[in-house]
Amino acid sequence: MTLQQIVDPERIEPELLQIWEKLAKEKMRACLFNLIVFNRLSARTDYIRDIVQKVSNKYPCRVLFISSDPEAHQPYLKTAVSVVGNEAIACDYIDIGVSGPEMEQVPFVILPHIIPDLPISLLWTEDPSQPHPLFAPLSKLATRIIFDSESADSLLSFSEKVLKLRTETGIDTADLNWARTEGWRDLLSNLSGRGVDQITDIRITYNARKTEFFCHLKVQSLYLLAWMSSRLHWKVKKISKNLHFTFEHQNGEIHSAEWEKLGPGTVISIDLATKDGHLFQCSRIPAQYHHVSIQISSPEKCELPYHFVLGQTATGQSLIKEIITKGTSVHYLEMLKELEQLDKDRLC
Repeated sequence: MTLQQIVDPERIEPELLQIWEKLAKEKMRACLFNLIVFNRLSARTDYIRDIVQKVSNKYPCRVLFISSDPEAHQPYLKTAVSVVGNEAIACDYIDIGVSGPEMEQVPFVILPHIIPDLPISLLWTEDPSQPHPLFAPLSKLATRIIFDSESADSLLSFSEKVLKLRTETGIDTADLNWARTEGWRDLLSNLSGRGVDQITDIRITYNARKTEFFCHLKVQSLYLLAWMSSRLHWKVKKISKNLHFTFEHQNGEIHSAEWEKLGPGTVISIDLATKDGHLFQCSRIPAQYHHVSIQISSPEKCELPYHFVLGQTATGQSLIKEIITKGTSVHYLEMLKELEQLDKDRLC
């Protein structure tokens, strides 16, 4: 990444041209899409910047990174430009810092710098269920909105907002935590021919190790339970605060453990039991934590365990998946509807 050059808003494009004139022999300028990022200035901002930079290194895009500071004593609007990318290919990075009434100017600052005829992804890293003056104007610019449910104070309110947005606007929506569960969803789908549709008990264990950037750690586990419940048409009967779920003919539990090298909130294991006595024990291997050991047994026999590879847990990978995916997952929308039932007591 080149050093940021602070410029007036009207000097953004001329300054970028000057930077590229100096880099012409070193790097090739590229752009596959526009990526607008909005975040509230906090300790998490550097983490989000790191994710965005990893994405732009792999998929060059024009980044328009907006940071708002609700605690600033004086209103301001500041812009800066730089270039990010790998050794050979790079792209533009436009930084916008804003506070107070200057917030209203942000859409007008952004609009001239969106590259036409290319998709526009909006990464909204704040809670969408909370009103914000920039959400509506930025949403209208986007062809795809990517949320981070980690930022939501209430998972129930988050689900309601995303479903309402999808119904009213029809815009493509995505969710970083949904992308983070993809490996486990693939694993469970691969077991579908082994009788898992006859499940009577499910136990999900997640990593309860909190960090500065992640504190809502039950989200991925609730997503997986709601997804399975929606696909298998379970009917919820009772929910308890200790994360025990009673369905019409099934029981579900969510437990916690702590793994130092695993991402916060990441699912560690899923154990399933069927009414005919089959047990499916799927657990990450500590020495190879992106590998899952699958042990299947019945009252008559115990099969040899085998491995399923979930894929490396890399920073930014979930954002990359949601950017390059087209459309809105029907499974995701049905999961959110089911989640409204499972989380009606605001468990997360």
